[in-house]
Amino acid sequence: MTIESSPVTSARQTWTRGPRHGGTRRVSLPAPAGWLALLSILVVCATLVAFAHTRTSALNLNIAAEQLSDLAFSDGIYAMERMPDGQAYRWTSGSAVVQLRGAANAALSYVLIARICAGNPSGPQPLTFLAAGRPLATITPETRFRVYRVLLRPDAAGELRLNLRTATFSDPRPLGVILTDLRIRPLPSLDWSGAMVTALGLLTLAAFLRRAYAPWYDCFAAVALAGFGLVAVAAVYCPAPLPFAALAALFLVAIVVGEVVSLIPHPSSLIPLSRVGFLERPSLFWHQDVENGTCHTRGVFPHHKAIQQKNLPLTALLPRLGMITLALVVSFSGVIWPSWLSDDAFISFRYAQNLAAGNGMVYNIGERVEGYTNFLWTIIAAGVLALGGDIVLWSYVSGVALGLAILLLTYTVAARMQGPAWGLVVALVVGTSQSLLLYTARGAGLETGLFTLLVLAGSACYLAARRRPAMLAAAGAIFALAAMTRPEGVLVFGVTLMSDVRCQMSDWGQCGSRSWRVNLQSTICHLQWLVGAFLLIFLPYYLWRLSYYGDPLPNTFYAKTGGGLRQVLRGLQYAGGFALTLGGPLLLLILLPWLRSWRTALNSWRGYLLPLVLVYSAYIVFVGGDHFRGERFFVPVLPWLAILLADGLAAALPHRPNRLTTMLLALSFSLGGMTALVRTTPIDGTIRGVDESLWIWREIGWWIADQTPPDASLAALGAGAVAYYSQHPVIDLLGLTEKHIARIAVSTMGEGTAGHEKRDPTYILHDRRPTYIPQIWDDYFGGATGLRDRYRLITIVTRSGRNLRMWERIP
Repeated sequence: MTIESSPVTSARQTWTRGPRHGGTRRVSLPAPAGWLALLSILVVCATLVAFAHTRTSALNLNIAAEQLSDLAFSDGIYAMERMPDGQAYRWTSGSAVVQLRGAANAALSYVLIARICAGNPSGPQPLTFLAAGRPLATITPETRFRVYRVLLRPDAAGELRLNLRTATFSDPRPLGVILTDLRIRPLPSLDWSGAMVTALGLLTLAAFLRRAYAPWYDCFAAVALAGFGLVAVAAVYCPAPLPFAALAALFLVAIVVGEVVSLIPHPSSLIPLSRVGFLERPSLFWHQDVENGTCHTRGVFPHHKAIQQKNLPLTALLPRLGMITLALVVSFSGVIWPSWLSDDAFISFRYAQNLAAGNGMVYNIGERVEGYTNFLWTIIAAGVLALGGDIVLWSYVSGVALGLAILLLTYTVAARMQGPAWGLVVALVVGTSQSLLLYTARGAGLETGLFTLLVLAGSACYLAARRRPAMLAAAGAIFALAAMTRPEGVLVFGVTLMSDVRCQMSDWGQCGSRSWRVNLQSTICHLQWLVGAFLLIFLPYYLWRLSYYGDPLPNTFYAKTGGGLRQVLRGLQYAGGFALTLGGPLLLLILLPWLRSWRTALNSWRGYLLPLVLVYSAYIVFVGGDHFRGERFFVPVLPWLAILLADGLAAALPHRPNRLTTMLLALSFSLGGMTALVRTTPIDGTIRGVDESLWIWREIGWWIADQTPPDASLAALGAGAVAYYSQHPVIDLLGLTEKHIARIAVSTMGEGTAGHEKRDPTYILHDRRPTYIPQIWDDYFGGATGLRDRYRLITIVTRSGRNLRMWERIP
């Protein structure tokens, strides 16, 4: 099959294909007709997106089910019971709460539909409906069931916080009213913003593809897939942290940027795609040449679009469609699966909050403790706060953007190294990894995505042109930024430096005419670009933090390490869990190129990537892993591990696989990607629980800010959200931001949950003397018996209407 392109000024595009039994068939499509067809697709997709919100399903709390709906957070609604006739019902407490985050992103207003009956032996009591703490209506339920409807509107933050408050009686629980049905139905509305973004984005994509001489069938396929993909996710869109229009814009921008990047020529492009089949992998090697008596070594990245589009085979369309699908999954993963934020992210945001307020880079004012390990991420957050931005909204937007950037950069690098087909396989492994999605597009608010992107970009710059001073300096600068984002960036730079020294020394033997002194001078001259750029950025930062905090390592390092062999065993278990997500035994295929010719593998890019992955993995094992689900510590090496895995798979296949083999491989990869996407199901409950706890801790922080004097302090196991929203002194019970606890010795270190093992309740009570301790964390002190002599138990009512218990210090 060939594709014949007319000049840009021509009004016709001709597709010529040779049938199986000879002859040709020509399909001519005038330019006006092609644009009319594309515009028809745009109009249909935009219209369907606009009307998608008119069919948003109601949120049913499932009173008759064993568990309430996972789509909303609820409190003060007791377990299901049944009447003598079998009808299911639930009692409420005196203050039942239903919280729906991101409600404004799915509808402008809602209707509460509740079937309620009074059950108080003293007679019906008034029941007040409140939203965001403001009364909406007051009724007096009858002794028989009646259905009540109340109009609800999300608050300024886009949340729907509903509170049902009434007088109670004890039996022995405090009981309010009886519910048999409780649902929140969104009122139909047209999503004009989503429709506009869809239309403009698809039009931009179509115009760019045509400007790049893409054939009409290519434009139709790409625009139709992107457009109807948006229609599909709009149809299932539910309340989410980001509106549909924002997610659609990020998705469409990512597609266009990916197309722009794919057309940028690469200086090392040697192998045109027209000579390579869809699953045929171009050879990758270290190119040796001698110029003016000097030995040069550089990595060769074949550029898959170095030739003009008219010479591309039809199978070149498949990577584009695959990348559109993966970008859609990444962009809307926070809608497809539960989104969340980590409380640890708010520890960094607390430092950013104090920095933006002029209090310095501190957790508590006056205490210089480095309780974060993400300086660059914290500085960016401080900039957002200084500009008046919403830190929560920024966390979600940056997560989706970083997830898409990692996906696109991974495909770009892998396609130039191994061809577009294997580049798509690598992107499939990365884009369907729940480890990546959990810590980027689904939220988290952590620096994992930024660090992964910087490490990937720095390594790609180093491999792309190791003999180009500008590229070497760029690699060193990017590694410095990575080291300022997480301390592990120093480790990655160290492995890169050692790999470069080894490659330079291996060149000495191939340039035998030169003396060792000349070789050494050449090596030093070469390394100065990489090392100099790194030190120029990283060294001033390190000297500042050493003088500011006084410790060579962050306080979190001391709080999480010290377990010896037990910690290593826990790290091995952590690494094993991650290995199973990538196929377990399939990872052994990485070694196949080394078994065939270890010397060739060592002198290729594999000699850099494999040691990098192994050293980084050994470090993760040594520190004992992490307590978060999804193995986030392995996310930074995931792209390189996927490239090595694809390389091993390619080495195990014939050089030119037949059509049946190609189809079976494509089917296997697709099934593997789908399996990876559903891996999150067993941990979604944990993710929802962590997210709900964060917003409960936010309400504790709000109460501290609203009801206590500025010098009141709080002791917290979750020291992020309560500190950020209270803006009061907070004592971190786990020692991440507390020097004394971080440095105590624990005999069982390494046996418990990572980062949750060091504790000193006596020091907290006698030396730090917090004013308040939430009852949910009194187990830290041995329960009520350990606090009763110094504290009294009080009940507080939060902004959302939750009733919480707090230990208050006795004056």
